[in-house]
Amino acid sequence: MSNIRLQRKIGLVGAVFLLIGNVIGASIFILPGSLAGVAGPAVFFAYLIALIPAFFNTLIAAQVGGILPVSAADYVFTSTVLHPMLGFLKVWAAMIGALVGGPILAYGFADYFSYLAPEANRVIVASVSVLMMMAINLLGIRSSVKLQMAMVSFFISALLILAIGGLFYIDIELLTPIAPMGWGVVISVAVPAYFSYTGFAMLLSITEEIKNPAKNIPLITFYSFIIVAFVYTSVTFVLPGLIPWQELGSIVAPLSAAAATFLPEWYSIAITISALLAAITSINMILITCSRSIFAVARNKIYPEFLSRVSTRTGEPNTAIIIVALIILMGIALQGNIRQYASVSVIGYMLYGIIWGVALVRLPKKLPQHYENAHFKLSKSTLWITAVVNIIVGILFIFIAVRDNTAPALGYFCLLLLGPIYYFFRQRVLAARGISLHALLKNEIAEAARATTS
Repeated sequence: MSNIRLQRKIGLVGAVFLLIGNVIGASIFILPGSLAGVAGPAVFFAYLIALIPAFFNTLIAAQVGGILPVSAADYVFTSTVLHPMLGFLKVWAAMIGALVGGPILAYGFADYFSYLAPEANRVIVASVSVLMMMAINLLGIRSSVKLQMAMVSFFISALLILAIGGLFYIDIELLTPIAPMGWGVVISVAVPAYFSYTGFAMLLSITEEIKNPAKNIPLITFYSFIIVAFVYTSVTFVLPGLIPWQELGSIVAPLSAAAATFLPEWYSIAITISALLAAITSINMILITCSRSIFAVARNKIYPEFLSRVSTRTGEPNTAIIIVALIILMGIALQGNIRQYASVSVIGYMLYGIIWGVALVRLPKKLPQHYENAHFKLSKSTLWITAVVNIIVGILFIFIAVRDNTAPALGYFCLLLLGPIYYFFRQRVLAARGISLHALLKNEIAEAARATTS
C-alpha cells in the first residue's frame, strides 16, 4: 500500500482554476453581507486585515509545495520537520474543517438556490450539492478540473462586472461613517472574514498530482493569490456602497441584491448562478484535497489502509472521497449558523498556521538538500518573518474566535484532542507489528526528492 502513487494529471492552468475555485467559494457571496451588518462599511478593511495572514500562508504553500510535491505535503512537511503527531494533527484538523467548513459552502449553495426556488428544503438542497460533486469526483480528477475551469470562468466574470461596474454607482453617504460600530469590531470581524482566504494551503494536498511541481506550484499560488485578492477587495468595497450596511446583514443573497441596484434584472440571476457555482467549486476542492490527505495518511498506515485504495479505473482514492462526502453531510445535519462555522473553521487554520510557523524556521536545518535545491526559495530572513507573522496572527485570531464563539470553540478543541489520542494508539498498534512511522516518512521525503529533480 505504501508504494501507491497518484499520477500527475493537473497542469498549471488547471491547478490555478482549482485553487481559485476553492478559495472563492460561497462565503464571498454570503459573508460580506453578514459581516457588513456587524462592522458597517469598514467590512472592506476587515478583508484587508485578513489578507495579511493569507499572503504569508501563500508563501508557505509555495515553499513547501515546491520542495515536497507529494500528496498531503503539509502533513509530510510538519511530520518531518517537527513531529509525525503534529503532521497528523494537520490532517485531523482538515477533517474537522470539512465537518464545519463544508456545510458553510453547502448551505451557501442552498441559500442562493432559494433565490430561484424559495420552497426548496435547505438541508436537502445542501446535501444534494455534496452528493453531486462526490459523483463527479468519482469519475476522476480530469472531469473535476474541466468542470472547475468552466464554473470559475463564469463566476469570476460575474463578480468582476458587479465590482467594477458598481464603482460608478456607489453612494458615498452610505460609506460614512466608515466604522460606525468601532474599529475593535472591525478587527473581530476579520476572523470570520479570513475564512474566505483559507483555501490557499489546501493546494498542498494535491501536489503529487501537479505536473512539473517544483516550477509550477509557486506560480499557481501567486497567480491565484493576486486574482483572489483583487476580487475580494473590490467586492467588499462596493457592496456597502450600493446597499445600506444596516440592511445587508438581513439579506440572504446580498450580492444578487447589490446587482439589482444598477444592473438589469436578469443579472441578479447571473449572480445567483455564480454563487451556486462558487459553492460547488469549493465543495469540489474539499472533496479533492481532504481525500488526498486521508489517502496519504492511510498510505503511511496511520489511518486504516483501506482508505489508501485507489480506483482501478481512475487511479484515484475513491474510498477517501466517499468518506469526506459523508463527513460534510454530518456537518450539514448539525445545522450550525454560518458565522459560527466560519469562526470555528478559522481556529483550525490558525492553529496549524502556528505549527507551520515553528516548522518553517527549522526547514533549512531539517531538509537542507531540499531547501538548497528548491526552484523557489525564501531567504532565511523571510522564513523567520513569515513564521513570526503566522504565529502572532494565529494567536490573536484564535483568541478572538474563542472569545466570540466560546461554546463552539470548546467543542472544536474537544474534537481536535481526539486526534493525538488516536495517533498514539495507532502508533502502538503499528509498533507491535514492527512498522515504523519514521521509516514510512523517509519514503515520502525520498519520493519528493525524485519528483523535484525529474
